[in-house]
Amino acid sequence: MSSKLTEKSLNHHTGSSDDTVSSETQAIFRIAIIGSGAAAVATLFGLLEYLPSNFNKKLQITIFEKSFGFGPGYAYQCDSNELLMNMTSSTTSIFAHHAADFWEWTFKGGCGIGSDHVMSRSGVAPYGYISRQFFGLYLKSRLEDAILALEELGVEVILVNLEVVDITVLGGTKFNVIASGGQPKEFDCVILCIGNNSPQDIFKLVGKGQYINNPYPVNNYLRLIAKTDSVGIIGGQLTAADIAVVLANQDHQGPINFFTRDSNFPLARYQQQKYELKYLTLDNLEILKSKNNKGISVRQLLRLARKEFLWAGITWNKFFSPSNIEYSRWIKSLLGGDRDFSSWQNLAIKTDDVIGDFWNALSSSEKDLFMSKFHRLWAAKRVPLPMHTALKLHSLFQAGILTHYPCLRMINVSGRNRFTALVGESGESKSSIEVHCDWIINATGPAKDVGGSTELLLIKNLLKSGVIVKNPHGGIMLDYETSTVKSVSHRSLNYFYAIGQLTSGTYYFVSSLDMVSMRAKNVARHIVESLGLRQDQKEIYKKTQDEPLYVP
Repeated sequence: MSSKLTEKSLNHHTGSSDDTVSSETQAIFRIAIIGSGAAAVATLFGLLEYLPSNFNKKLQITIFEKSFGFGPGYAYQCDSNELLMNMTSSTTSIFAHHAADFWEWTFKGGCGIGSDHVMSRSGVAPYGYISRQFFGLYLKSRLEDAILALEELGVEVILVNLEVVDITVLGGTKFNVIASGGQPKEFDCVILCIGNNSPQDIFKLVGKGQYINNPYPVNNYLRLIAKTDSVGIIGGQLTAADIAVVLANQDHQGPINFFTRDSNFPLARYQQQKYELKYLTLDNLEILKSKNNKGISVRQLLRLARKEFLWAGITWNKFFSPSNIEYSRWIKSLLGGDRDFSSWQNLAIKTDDVIGDFWNALSSSEKDLFMSKFHRLWAAKRVPLPMHTALKLHSLFQAGILTHYPCLRMINVSGRNRFTALVGESGESKSSIEVHCDWIINATGPAKDVGGSTELLLIKNLLKSGVIVKNPHGGIMLDYETSTVKSVSHRSLNYFYAIGQLTSGTYYFVSSLDMVSMRAKNVARHIVESLGLRQDQKEIYKKTQDEPLYVP
């Protein structure tokens, strides 16, 4: 970043809230953004889009980040080059309405191409896959663009390299943000952009030697794994594949084991094509809602979904049934073209536009039903593997290094730095086997529920004080329309927002960049409208058409 921004990042703003008594300070509307990853970057650009060029209110934005990754955040930090984005470079962007922004940024010289530090191959093709850390450099660059553009509007942006450990609600709509090692700071608005939750510690292994509960960054522990060690990976989706590929690339020779509860295997990424929904539309949803005042049912949702699948040429039962072949043969069939799921991919991406509305229309009991019967089936097919990763998995299966064990029942500690996984169908008459491992890595993905043993201190404190409340379907309770946080009294807290994984119970699918960008944009719009600063639609249209902020 520029020296100007670097100097600001060193300004920790440790002054107490007593410095807010002057009339000049009271006129400043202070926004705290907790976390500086993709959600924070998207929020800043959302504010840029909706703030009028001639607004006269003093705004100050303070971004708190506990690591040094301003922009990349946790998800796209510096890590192995073999950890790839699962979207092609021409469809990967922080802007939901400008999918080619990353490709244009790279093409126009936003970063040196071919550096061994950020890429393992030379150049970036529009349909190629790039490393997650390279995308992190793009986010860092776009963060700087957003800050400089906001400063031109008269908005002050401050970067604070401290972890926020608690937030208290003051009278009215004021908040005290408490950072480790610093004095409480008063804000008018808080936006939680803390990224993904840590995976659930399913088998209570946290604290055991050679157990890794949070798999990223992989560089923190993979160098400690001996080449002949037996590695057990809980999960069989994209994160598990990432770890196996990185191990293979460091010439790992010991066994690598995928442990899963079922045989719901991931798909491979295809070139994206345009698709328009015919049945899973907001118009049809409104018809259902008009006939069901207490919420629509899963049955009604599935009727529309089956019609959509038939329209797209997808066989419903065949698609969602667990695989009846081994994982290795599944990957081979994907690479050989025996199973073409490109129609599903195009349909699934398009449902991003409506999935939150359909989820919100379900009654609470119907949401429970969907989560228990259909969520795992849907999630397994929603996040595909890059073709490069699928090819690496196939090679590992062929070499006899990688083995998949379904029906995982338990993992026990069987000695110092030794684990035993019990796999096989349950029941006295069912046979089971034991698999011994030197390492266990949890690759089950972010936990939907909050408040577990591996939860952030900030979330633990907010739950304890009742400032936030657990959503029974994941994350925390929010107002659907505004993304404002609901407290223990179920009252929405004005100017207190959440974006990302914390919102999964409210919006269901929240992990894609498009969804993060869309929710961040909505939060920015709500803040600007609440302050009475909304510009007219003509000016917004002109901004988005000119796109001056997307050019490096």
